[in-house]
Amino acid sequence: MGTRMTGTCVLVTGATGGIGWAVSELLHQSGATVYLTDIDRERGESLAGSLGDHARFVPLDVTDAASWSAAAAVLEGAGDRLTTLVNCAGAALRSPLVDTSAVDFRRILELNLTGTFLGIRMAGHHMVDGGSIVNISSLNGVLPTAGLGAYVASKAGVSALTRVAALELADRGITVNAVCPGSIETGITDSADFADTDWEAYLRTIPVGRRGAPVEVAHAVLYLVSDESRYVTGTNLVIDGGIAAGRQSPTPPRSA
Repeated sequence: MGTRMTGTCVLVTGATGGIGWAVSELLHQSGATVYLTDIDRERGESLAGSLGDHARFVPLDVTDAASWSAAAAVLEGAGDRLTTLVNCAGAALRSPLVDTSAVDFRRILELNLTGTFLGIRMAGHHMVDGGSIVNISSLNGVLPTAGLGAYVASKAGVSALTRVAALELADRGITVNAVCPGSIETGITDSADFADTDWEAYLRTIPVGRRGAPVEVAHAVLYLVSDESRYVTGTNLVIDGGIAAGRQSPTPPRSA
């Protein structure tokens, strides 16, 4: 176990997801006390058990303000002071705007955007001696993709909300940043919504020629919550293999 995060108390939302899981593992390995939160109790308790000491699962519905209050009360009851929040909970919906129901649109915004807002608000009340917040936004928050309207809108909101929070909390010694992953190999893109994706063609649009791994996002989070980044706030760090750098001239697929 490392010591980079020794003395910190971290709450990770969506801890049972691909990125949330990787973030939880890395921060715990770096010496943090980690509260793993999710609506999936079975997977959350399994993760806490695999990490061992200084890891605890707490059920949390990020869309419910009362659930956030209950999670904060667990930390206080254990005598832990929140120093770090990583908002990983989220979901995607692949659907043209004209075919997206209002119910589905609101569901994605509630989970991705409102959930992040509630987390920031809770942290702002409980980080009395400074701290750090990292929100998982998306490349789609800065570079929209057709067919992902609700997701794009929610993640653009997360990126904007990150900057507002950074401005409002700076004088409290709280940094607020966002990580904007491109295509990462997680369960989100394993869903039926993405079953018809031509991944070979998609890989040719990524300059580095591959999709990212959750741990590569986790290392960016570790930097943004560690002392090395105390002068970094209000940023949206894109981790996308070069997609947002610009357009490339089309080339035929390379032969094997």
